[in-house]
Amino acid sequence: MSPVQAQNLPHPRTLLGAARMTLEQLEGTQGQHLKAYAACRLGYHVEARDLWERLAFDDDADALFELGRMAELGLGEPCDARRACTLYQRAAQLGHNAAKSRLS
Repeated sequence: MSPVQAQNLPHPRTLLGAARMTLEQLEGTQGQHLKAYAACRLGYHVEARDLWERLAFDDDADALFELGRMAELGLGEPCDARRACTLYQRAAQLGHNAAKSRLS
C-alpha cells in the first residue's frame, strides 16, 4: 500500500501542495513518506534523502526505490548508477514493482 493510499491527505503534486506537506505535523511512516515526497518536489533533495534513508533503514521498499531514483538521477548527490542498482535490487526483493521494472 502506498503512503498516499494510507492517509487521506493529498499527494503533493503541486508546489503549493508540497509546501503544505512540509508544514503539516505528520506522524508515522505515512507522514514521513509524504514529507519526503514534498521535500523532493520542492527541490530539497538532501532533506528528502535523509527522510528516505530513515525509512529505508527499516526495509521500506518505497524508500529504497526513491533513494535509487535519486542516486540514478543525481538528485542531492552525484549520479551513481551502481548505488541506484543496489537500491533497486533491495526494493525489488521486498516486492516493489517499479524497482523490478527499473532492473529489467
